[in-house]
Amino acid sequence: MRKTRTGFTVLSFLLNVVGLGAQSGEPGMKIEVQIYNYSAFSAETLARTEQETSRIFERIGVTTIWRFCPHTSQEEVRNEACTLPEAPTRLTLRLFSNSKANRGKLGADVFGYALLPANEGFGVAANVYADRIQKPPDGGECAEVILGRLIAHELGHLLLGRNGHSAAGIMHTPWRREDLELHRGGAMLFLPGEAKRIRAQVLARMSSANTR
Repeated sequence: MRKTRTGFTVLSFLLNVVGLGAQSGEPGMKIEVQIYNYSAFSAETLARTEQETSRIFERIGVTTIWRFCPHTSQEEVRNEACTLPEAPTRLTLRLFSNSKANRGKLGADVFGYALLPANEGFGVAANVYADRIQKPPDGGECAEVILGRLIAHELGHLLLGRNGHSAAGIMHTPWRREDLELHRGGAMLFLPGEAKRIRAQVLARMSSANTR
C-alpha cells in the first residue's frame, strides 16, 4: 500500500487555471464517502465541509454521497448504511485528531494521505488530520471550507491513482496560504484533464461494482 501525502507550505508559485467551467458526466455518476470522524469537528460543522467537497465534484459531473459512520461494531448494528459490503464506489474517509497525527510523528505540514494499492486496483481509503486545519488569521476561508478542499484533494488521489499531483488546481502541491482564501475557491478545482480521468475512473468503478 502506497501513501500519497498532502502538505501545506507558504512557498509561492503562480496558479494559472483555465477551462474550469462545470462539466457534465454520465447520468447517475456518483461515489459514496463513508466518514469516520475522530476529530473535534462536529457533524453540524462538517455540513459546510460536505457542501464544499460536493461543489468541487459537482463541477466535474460527479455526485458525492456522504454517510457518517459510527466508531464501534455495536453502533454499526443501528446504522445499516455503514455495514454494506465493500464496493469500489464506496470510499472510506477517516478524520483524525492532532493527537493521532502526533503519535504518527508526522511533519507539521502533513495534513492527509490517500492509501493507494500497490497493484492497479482501486484505492478506497484516505486519512485526513482535520484538527490541523485552522482558519487563517488574515480573512481566509473558514476551517470547514478549507477542510472540504483538502478532502476533495485526497479523494482525488484515490480516483486519479499514482502521479495525481499537478502544477495547478485542487491537485497542485504545495499549497500556499493564499490558496485557502475566499477568492481562491474558483482556482481550487480539478483541471479538465483530471476531470476526464476521474469520470472515467468512476465509470470503471461503477461497472466493476455491477459485475460483482
